[in-house]
Amino acid sequence: MGTAKIRILPDPVAQKIAAGEVVERPASVVKELIENAIDAGASEIVVELQGGGLQRIRVCDDGEGMVPEDVPLALQRFATSKIQNAEDLSSIQTLGFRGEALPSIASVSKMIIRSRPPGLLYGTQAISEGGELQGLSEVGCPVGTEVEVLDLFYNLPARRKFLRSIRTELRYILNQFHRIGLAFPSITFKLIHEGRLLEELIRTDSLLVRAEAVLGREVIDHLCPFDYEEGGVEVRGLTSLPPFSKVNREGFFTYVQRRWVRDRILNRAILNAYQTYLPSDRYPVTILMLDLPPSWVDVNVHPAKAEVRFRDPERIYQTVWASLRGLLEERSLGKSSVGKPKLKEEEASPPSSSHPLPLGDPQGERGLYENIRVGEPHSSWERRGSFRVVGQLWGTYILIETDRRLIFVDQHAAHERILYERLKRETEEEGLAPEPLLLPLLIEVSLEESLLIDSFQDELKAGGFEIEAVGERLYAVRSIPSLLQIERAEETLRLVLKDLAAFQRGGTPDLQAFLTSLACHASVRANYSLNPQEIEKLLEPLYPFPPSLTCPHGRPIFYVVTLEEMNRQFKRE
Repeated sequence: MGTAKIRILPDPVAQKIAAGEVVERPASVVKELIENAIDAGASEIVVELQGGGLQRIRVCDDGEGMVPEDVPLALQRFATSKIQNAEDLSSIQTLGFRGEALPSIASVSKMIIRSRPPGLLYGTQAISEGGELQGLSEVGCPVGTEVEVLDLFYNLPARRKFLRSIRTELRYILNQFHRIGLAFPSITFKLIHEGRLLEELIRTDSLLVRAEAVLGREVIDHLCPFDYEEGGVEVRGLTSLPPFSKVNREGFFTYVQRRWVRDRILNRAILNAYQTYLPSDRYPVTILMLDLPPSWVDVNVHPAKAEVRFRDPERIYQTVWASLRGLLEERSLGKSSVGKPKLKEEEASPPSSSHPLPLGDPQGERGLYENIRVGEPHSSWERRGSFRVVGQLWGTYILIETDRRLIFVDQHAAHERILYERLKRETEEEGLAPEPLLLPLLIEVSLEESLLIDSFQDELKAGGFEIEAVGERLYAVRSIPSLLQIERAEETLRLVLKDLAAFQRGGTPDLQAFLTSLACHASVRANYSLNPQEIEKLLEPLYPFPPSLTCPHGRPIFYVVTLEEMNRQFKRE
């Protein structure tokens, strides 16, 4: 007979394994502790950090507190006050319910809990290390609960090694802080790092006021409220109106019963509602609150509680889609009495001739690419006189007629490739040439943007941005890349920072990632009307590029239709 191999894991090992599903990084700890404070009925929650949360996380609330008997029980796994039996899982109204958060955090840290309910003159303090209760005593403290987490992952060095820099971990915490803050505007939230107040969200009765505090004034000017109810499902929130949009989905804030979730059904409903209103590579800003009977949604899918499962996903999809689509159609027909939102100049109307595109000198650009070996040129590009520009289609594509071909050029992809090759060549030869500004460009940034600027100083400087902090979240831009127009410098900088943050989540961003982002956001956009001279400037540097070439993101620049294919379509063979 063989030797038995299956063993029951020791409890400390099992605890650490389970903790890995709940506690991924300091941001996970902050999220779980804030949610516990909300469930306790807090009206003010203060988060204090040291070392990006790795050294210390302290979350204080003024909620109902815990009686002395409950404090040690809170450190035991599956101990919870929020459900009593299996039937309660179908009627969950709280953010927490599994009884896993505090024990999981305690198992990978040194924890101190102090709590006092309103009816007692003293509180209770529990000290835990690695999940083991080390001490229990009476203590003087205000009404509410204070949880202090020290030396996170001190007993899991492998997990600690995979964490990012302090600024990066702080940005993850800020994201969680904002997500929860948006869902609970009636609660005051404070975020403090190394004794410095980073963010304060003052309690309010208005979701719009809270959204302005989180997203900024430039976004709020484009948001419109919506409220829709059908068959027991209520959808409400704020969403942006076209043509305002973002380059990614970071403006999606989706909530079920005020719990932030990642859900493909909700995302698909939002995207499909904006179909025909926004280009396929642009995304709205949407704060979506979904309320439905608790029995219609299963929140017990994963310990982190960021995923849900709907009993009738098709109904949820249709309700969300109808709420947003109805608003968009109403606004597009001008039926609403609410004033038209303020638009940025470049989004409100096509560019005028007084603001030419940053296409540069065509001959200078052409000379830059003459020696680029990206493939053999197509025969239709070999001679200057072998093609005729027919015109621009839908403000997005340029149509060219050759001897026996039609060539469609994606103007954004083409310009993006041109700028990218120029940036790459300059970087390889002598570094990007910055354009010093006679007067510094002052920009006020959000907390997240300030962290990104500090994190990517080297990349920004190498790319031509010289940026200096001159105040609290106020920066002076003293130089910009020479290819960039001053009018678009601030917007482009913000978009590049967002892209670098996205690159960082997938790995360490390099200079190529920066050049790709800069080329993308500095290039001419789709739905942007060009006059014949601007089209000529755009096409001139394309001569060395083969029709098989793509933009730096991999999208095709050219689409070629031959005369033979046209003849076949019209039965002329």
